[in-house]
Amino acid sequence: MLDVGCGAGLTAVALARRGLRVHAIDTVPTMIELTQSHATEAGLSDAVNAGLGDVHALRFDDEAFDLVVALGVLPWLHSPLIALQEMARVTRTGGTVIATANNVARLNYLLDPWLNPHLASTRAAVKRILRRRKRRGGPGSAPANLHSLDEVERLLSSAGLVKQIGQTIGHGPFTFMKRRVLPNRVGLEIHRRLQRRADRGNTWIAARGLQYIVAARKEPSRSLRSARSAQTGEKPALSQ
Repeated sequence: MLDVGCGAGLTAVALARRGLRVHAIDTVPTMIELTQSHATEAGLSDAVNAGLGDVHALRFDDEAFDLVVALGVLPWLHSPLIALQEMARVTRTGGTVIATANNVARLNYLLDPWLNPHLASTRAAVKRILRRRKRRGGPGSAPANLHSLDEVERLLSSAGLVKQIGQTIGHGPFTFMKRRVLPNRVGLEIHRRLQRRADRGNTWIAARGLQYIVAARKEPSRSLRSARSAQTGEKPALSQ
């Protein structure tokens, strides 16, 4: 499997413990060193191969992996569609891509007027009036991109991937004007209750989590399906 944006390698090591051979890539040399160190400490250096890599231009052959995982990666990319196309390219037909995105409809942002995406124009006007030039996150830092659930699924489809399962996870921390309003213990309990309701089928809450995690399968290309249909004499299914 391929671990894109491996960070310190915790996911790579956890999957290697389950018997997978893992290629881990990141754009930061320090993260590669940490991944190699954690794999060595776990006695899994033979199962984890870490190196520098750019998800927009993967150095691997077509259909090289059964599984590609990109946790916490899409929000920081300048071209998420190109990245997903590359992930799909290196995934074998029938294989799986698992990715996460920052949910634009996350509940804690909707409740905080400083973070609510629907109030972005109002905040911009206030900042101009007050001559605030400082961007959220501090000078020189780029804010993470937010995506709607539908947008993520359209990106997956455009990359030739078919969603199998997806859900949002995480609620909080809850703030007002970017200041926390609840003790950690209370916020954690609210998160747990909301997550339980989402898991039990409350669709409104299920669409308001922090992160959207989705597993998608790489389907045969349309041309390949047509060729197989011609060989078997079956009519290709119409796309819906």
